[in-house]
Amino acid sequence: MKFFTEEERSGALDKAIIELDKRAKFVEYKRGFNDCFAFLAYYDLCLRGRSRAWKAVIFDWKSTKEFQEKLYARGHTIKTYLEYCGYHIVKEQPILGDVAFLDGAMIYDGNFWVSTTETNRGVTELITTDPRRVHARPIRS
Repeated sequence: MKFFTEEERSGALDKAIIELDKRAKFVEYKRGFNDCFAFLAYYDLCLRGRSRAWKAVIFDWKSTKEFQEKLYARGHTIKTYLEYCGYHIVKEQPILGDVAFLDGAMIYDGNFWVSTTETNRGVTELITTDPRRVHARPIRS
């Protein structure tokens, strides 16, 4: 299995942070545009030049819980959704660019799990690493 290099993951994460920070400054908080899912999907787009993240999500949602319920109704768990998008589930210590879900999508920046918040402040540090968290690493396809 081939993975993206640290430089590629870092560059994609930087681009996604810049884009979502920009969206937060000029547009009120909107699910699917400047929320945690949009952050994950844009990161994926920056990595691959295209993203499968949007293909399975053809619905609107009002909360993280509703997002997961609608994803499940379409036959996906968080794990199968990440695999569908081109991520490999790993159980070892996270590395820069790994993604996870815990009350929303987040990406590991090498020190913290980062994501957007409903207060629309752009991308912020959420929590430090937790080796018990199941997370996924982007696969080069």
